[in-house]
Amino acid sequence: MLTLLRAIATTGGASGISMLLGLLTNKIIAVMLGPSGVGLLASFRAVQDVVTGLGSLGGTAAQVQALSSVTGEDRRRRVIACIWLTLTGMAVFSTGLLVAAPAIAEHFFRDPSPEIVTAVRCMVVSFSVSLGAAIALGFVNVSGAIGWMALAQIAASVASLVAAWPLATLAGQGHPLAYVGMIATPVAVQLAIAVIMTSRLGWMPQIAAAFRQRPARADIMHFLVYFAANVGGGLITSSCMLILRATIIETSDQATNGLFQASWTLTQQNLTLLMASFGTYLLPTLSATHDIEERRRFLDETIPVIIMLTVPMAAVGLLFMPLVLRLLYSAAFLPAIELLRWMLLANLFSALVAVFVVLLLARGRPLASAATEVMWHVGFTATCVAVLTGVVDPGRLGLGRLEALGAAFFLFHGLRLACLLVFCRAKVSYVPARRVWLVGALGFSLLLIAAWIGWSAHDVNWAISVPAAIMICASPLLLLNRARFRRLLGLVRAYVAR
Repeated sequence: MLTLLRAIATTGGASGISMLLGLLTNKIIAVMLGPSGVGLLASFRAVQDVVTGLGSLGGTAAQVQALSSVTGEDRRRRVIACIWLTLTGMAVFSTGLLVAAPAIAEHFFRDPSPEIVTAVRCMVVSFSVSLGAAIALGFVNVSGAIGWMALAQIAASVASLVAAWPLATLAGQGHPLAYVGMIATPVAVQLAIAVIMTSRLGWMPQIAAAFRQRPARADIMHFLVYFAANVGGGLITSSCMLILRATIIETSDQATNGLFQASWTLTQQNLTLLMASFGTYLLPTLSATHDIEERRRFLDETIPVIIMLTVPMAAVGLLFMPLVLRLLYSAAFLPAIELLRWMLLANLFSALVAVFVVLLLARGRPLASAATEVMWHVGFTATCVAVLTGVVDPGRLGLGRLEALGAAFFLFHGLRLACLLVFCRAKVSYVPARRVWLVGALGFSLLLIAAWIGWSAHDVNWAISVPAAIMICASPLLLLNRARFRRLLGLVRAYVAR
């Protein structure tokens, strides 16, 4: 457990700083551009995520798994395959983005103007830079240089914050290219730092040699298993999110899309603070652990820590939702509370889903993970579209339209978690120990209490929320016996004494 906490102390601190900087960036954009501008930026980001996810031809998870699970000559051959697949994905999807720009502008942005088409085509630059940064950071992750990754993460967030005001000013004056600049700036900084890190860690000779050698068929096939899961699942899941955002814009407006994006961002940032920490640690560790019993002990020790670190963060969000939205966005975003409360309640499910996805990826089972992702996106999107278009009336359940979207988010995350538990048992012979289930039940109970306290409030009830937050934040100490508590205290003292 303390090994995981050390990893979290290193990357978690960076994630916390990055999250705070990101929230300041969002605040600037929200105040200057309002919900409509936030919604438009979210649309550009959605396109960026789609092409980056598909263009990596298997994703950085495939890269980390493939390189962490072998050594020596086998690793050198897989570096060659990784480089050639990355170049192929960059060329194919850059061309696709250039050709499809008019269709994307018309059918997704609902704005076929030349300015939007040009901005979409210019995303080829942000896509290529983002893909290069992701692959370079993958090599750093394999090396276990977590501190370097933390530096890149913080530097990217600083760059976003510095560029936020001038780019938001340009965007407010009617220049869509400014939105592309908001996306490209942080990944450009990440790429610059990642290239330096990759060179210092000794990867450059292997990368340079890869351009002069042909990849082996077996290594290509190893990556293509992940590519099949990434493209097959990625095309469906990405299309689902594009359809959902387009439906929100068409049935409501870009401002409602901004409310959806605010809730989505807060939920994901709340989760990413930990995911960036233990995800970086878990994937290479589980990829290198081949003994079933050792892997089971490791997971049974790790998952309770993840649960009890996730719960306080989500609970604080639930207790102080009105304050969070006012501080990090503006009062115009308060209607997002209807969505946000359900999404934060699902944060525990999301964290556990992430752990079991990493487990399946690490053990070479990406198709099983992709199947659950497709199920979640298709079910969530279909339900949301049915609600937004009036096919389903959420009023029969006492829910408004926005609240129904949040409830669907919660429901389908729970279903995905259940499916992943079944797959992990069948595919990698892992069933959580009884203690893990008890910690999970305790964590979810605490979230229900926090949700009940702040459910309908549009103002914070300080007299109740502050004591409740203190008690819930202290709950992770329940995991520590005397020996663990003394070791944790010694770890904290060692960090303070540095």
